[in-house]
Amino acid sequence: MTRSSSVFLLRRAYEHLTASAGALGLTILLLLSVDARAASHRTVTPRVTPTVTIEIPTVEIEVIGADTTNYLAATGNDRVNG
Repeated sequence: MTRSSSVFLLRRAYEHLTASAGALGLTILLLLSVDARAASHRTVTPRVTPTVTIEIPTVEIEVIGADTTNYLAATGNDRVNG
């Protein structure tokens, strides 16, 4: 192995080692912060109660420009979808 290739390999190994150590450190910090927030959340009683409101829209169907009695007589059926 020449000097330039061994220096390159050592540099790459050092980059991999530092990247792995950094990722491991960030993972540990993340896990500690998530655990701390979850533990503090359990002790607090909720002050907001959830509520659900269901609104049902209404639709009015109006025949424009025709007499409704003549329309029902012409169709011969006054049932919806019939």
